[in-house]
Amino acid sequence: MVNLVILAGGGGERLWPKSRKNKPKQCISLDKGSSLIQQTYHNASQIVDSNNIHISTRGSLKGLIQEQLPDVNLFVEPLGRDSAAGIGYACSHLLNDDQDEVTIFMGADYFIPDLTEFKKTIQDAVKLAEKNKIVTIGIKPRRPEIGFGYIEPGVKIPSTEANAFIVNSFKEKPSLSKAKEYIRKGYLWNSGMFVVKPSFLYLSFKMFMPTLYKGLEKIRRANFDPQVAKEVFELLPKISIDYGIMEKSNDLLVIEGDFEWDDIGTWDSLDRIMQRDTNGNIVQTEYLGLDVKNCIIFGEKPVIGFGIEDLVIIDTEDCIFICTKEKASEIKNITSKLEYHPTYSKLLNFT
Repeated sequence: MVNLVILAGGGGERLWPKSRKNKPKQCISLDKGSSLIQQTYHNASQIVDSNNIHISTRGSLKGLIQEQLPDVNLFVEPLGRDSAAGIGYACSHLLNDDQDEVTIFMGADYFIPDLTEFKKTIQDAVKLAEKNKIVTIGIKPRRPEIGFGYIEPGVKIPSTEANAFIVNSFKEKPSLSKAKEYIRKGYLWNSGMFVVKPSFLYLSFKMFMPTLYKGLEKIRRANFDPQVAKEVFELLPKISIDYGIMEKSNDLLVIEGDFEWDDIGTWDSLDRIMQRDTNGNIVQTEYLGLDVKNCIIFGEKPVIGFGIEDLVIIDTEDCIFICTKEKASEIKNITSKLEYHPTYSKLLNFT
């Protein structure tokens, strides 16, 4: 038996204003069909039994996710404290329920159109994880990408069918020239997916993140009392699992995943995964355009465009957002400014 945990506690700021704090990207649809979390759950059910799928999220999203996936198993974090705390909390739940089977951890916003090679890669990762290893999935790059982190593979693991390597290092999101250099050197995209036994990962928390480990143990001793969990999480710093564990562990392997994968993270990323019209536009609204090229247009009302190019235009019930595609990945500059604005801070949530 294999477990799978979908990590769905993020805020999805880079797809604002369609994505908001109280209804982030994992809970919305980008194509007027199912939401990203529903699509991810469907993909996960092709890999493991649906009874072994869990979703880890924050308390404020519990009702929304239950509405979209009524029968799913939920791990509800008391507060959002980044991926290390969220994953640690999920591990403590699994161990408390005597579920120490190898577990796949994956995000709620991946685009994986063909599951065949993905499933094979996961199966290879599970075999390695059974030997008390943390196995991350590195995606073979299809282009020089400045929006992803990279993994530097080291020595190849012998006697395995998969392309598995010791991890030499993690690299932050690079410049374009550095991304091209990484590809020449055989680096892989950091997908954020990893496969491990909960007990082994829990020991890693004890070794590398003792404050988090002690807090999780306190929560377990209190039988996951919500107030105790909240008090513990309030004192935890926000630390990613990459920084807290992955970059420090000597038991980390990477398997090369040679399948189409993308992270639906920014408006311009939709260019890679959604169908365009004959002028290169992605349109999800009633629309009429003349001399409109390579734009992304989402709306609640009809949108009429004339003589524009390479723009992102997002019309919602309470605001209209417009930027160039070039600036789409920098949208946090806007949301951070809204945070403290006396009038427009309300736009970070749906009312």
